[in-house]
Amino acid sequence: MQTIPRHNISKAAAIAVIILTTTLAGGSPRLLADDGLAENGLAENGLAAMSSAAEQALEEHWAADINRVEITMATMDPRLQVPVCAEPLAASINQARQNANGGRVTVRVDCPGDAPWSRHVAASVKVFRPVVVSSRSLPRGTVVTESDVIVEELDVSLLRGHILENADGAIGQSMRRTLNAGAPLTLDILTPPILIKRGDAVVLTAQRNGVSIRQTGTAMQDGEKGRQIPVRNTSSDRVIQAIVTGSGEAEVIF
Repeated sequence: MQTIPRHNISKAAAIAVIILTTTLAGGSPRLLADDGLAENGLAENGLAAMSSAAEQALEEHWAADINRVEITMATMDPRLQVPVCAEPLAASINQARQNANGGRVTVRVDCPGDAPWSRHVAASVKVFRPVVVSSRSLPRGTVVTESDVIVEELDVSLLRGHILENADGAIGQSMRRTLNAGAPLTLDILTPPILIKRGDAVVLTAQRNGVSIRQTGTAMQDGEKGRQIPVRNTSSDRVIQAIVTGSGEAEVIF
């Protein structure tokens, strides 16, 4: 299995979105005009402090993740008025809405004190984890073998479905649909393989009081391991219920 690098957080710039959630005293939030705020640097300092607080909160949130993590803060519109806070800013992430696999996230930044305000800062988080992918095209019905899959490090924030990080979860399973080479395997496209098909000859095993009896029968429906299926006993012509235990084998239910 591929070794995954330890925690690594990089900084970059992206398109900005800032959601103003409270109204400053004196009216609605406004864009800076020719009032000198941009020139004296107050607005820039407020934006920088807010972005820094949000980024620190994100870094702390993913600090324990053993996988590689990349955080990209959104570039904020410099025309937006964000007062410099006299108190240390408090940043928080909504845990209930946070996706463990990263993606687009929003951090709330609060300024406490006599003139409190609150803003939301957008960011993008990429989380790289080992993911089981197909080494070749896998047609529907293929029973996955060890050579059919490999493990690669992928950005899981872009993936959907329940991904597999270990190839053992895929080997021996059957494909529900065709999968292209290099595509991730997810639980929803895997199913236990059919070990007995309708019309197959079945070896029936019946155990009672320490005595084991083997007979033959004909399967009346398909079945994977652990599935209960009806089987017509060849000797008695009776239909009995049996649990599939292997390829062409089933155990009689009493």
